[in-house]
Amino acid sequence: MEDTTVDLDRSFYSPREVADLAGVHPSTIMAWIHAGRLRAIKLSERTYRIPNKAVLKLLSPELANPPVIVERPGATVDLDGFTREPDWVTK
Repeated sequence: MEDTTVDLDRSFYSPREVADLAGVHPSTIMAWIHAGRLRAIKLSERTYRIPNKAVLKLLSPELANPPVIVERPGATVDLDGFTREPDWVTK
């Protein structure tokens, strides 16, 4: 079984490497690049490199853009965006 983790120290991946990580065919990765679904840098006619952050966003979107939790006195904003009173607040 192949290692399917993104190396955070690595800057770029080839389309074939991303395909192996994502478990799809390399032509699928190229289709996603051409459709704008996956960001890539075109180095030559046939050579693309995909930035680490784009790979991370594709495979683990929660790690690429961690949720922001906003707190204010008397209420919290949950990850789903709904505001609720904390349980300890009495009315």
